[in-house]
Amino acid sequence: MQRRQSLGTTLKTPHVQQADRELAPTTVLVIDDDPEMRALLKDVLEGAGHRVLQEADGDRVIPSLESERVDVVILDKEMPGVNGMDLLAFLRHRWPTTPVILITAFGGPNVAAEALRLGAARYLEKPFRVAQLAEMVRTLAPSAAWCSQGRTD
Repeated sequence: MQRRQSLGTTLKTPHVQQADRELAPTTVLVIDDDPEMRALLKDVLEGAGHRVLQEADGDRVIPSLESERVDVVILDKEMPGVNGMDLLAFLRHRWPTTPVILITAFGGPNVAAEALRLGAARYLEKPFRVAQLAEMVRTLAPSAAWCSQGRTD
């Protein structure tokens, strides 16, 4: 690891600080009212080396996003309280650089088009292969890590 000496204090160079950020696990926020789906996604994503936060509904998402750095959001469309599409629109406005993957059991071409229009980075219909979702997170995570510095929170 490269370091510089400055007035007796060891400082990391900016290049090393960027490398350290790259080594930090990707933080994924899973928002789904189904506890079994949340548990499954947590197991799969943690197995892939990600840090996973979970929320059961849209009402508690904002405090999580304001208190934690989140690199990728996985959002269920159908939930009690704030629905996934409204939450997607809010997330894109408040945290425009954080990618959102919208998942739903109630989809179709019109829902997919609306999700993408509202700013979802990806869209998946249940049932889906969890390996496919994990790959989406992996491909979205590098851009999220670099963009999280520019968040508007």
